[in-house]
Amino acid sequence: MNGLQRYLPDQRFLILLNRFIIRYDESQFNKEKIVKDAYLFCVGYFLKYQHDYENPYLKGPSNIIAVLSSALLSSNFYTIPSTISLDRILYFYKFIVEYIIWNEHEVETVFKNQELGFRKEISCEIKKSSSCKKKRL
Repeated sequence: MNGLQRYLPDQRFLILLNRFIIRYDESQFNKEKIVKDAYLFCVGYFLKYQHDYENPYLKGPSNIIAVLSSALLSSNFYTIPSTISLDRILYFYKFIVEYIIWNEHEVETVFKNQELGFRKEISCEIKKSSSCKKKRL
């Protein structure tokens, strides 16, 4: 991800998601598997890098639609170099949104499980860093 540091967060998100989709597509996974795993990628990316943008008025999965739509509608989308083709993400965007809308219970469960795992991971990191500080003293 170091080469992507020059891009804005929404640009990085789209570029990484597109790379993810292309790799799955080239591996000849079926569309349903690509869409489900792309949603999981979006959730993970959102929780790790964009949780500050969470809208408290939206349910977890709706935040994914909002972030993905916002990134695609952003003026920053047009500043991504033409050498980086985002065709696959544009194609799969509608399927990801459709999956979120039509599988409300499933996507909510996935989001909550990922969020819980992420929060546990952060609390473990905080505990480790605080125990390291105590050892130094």
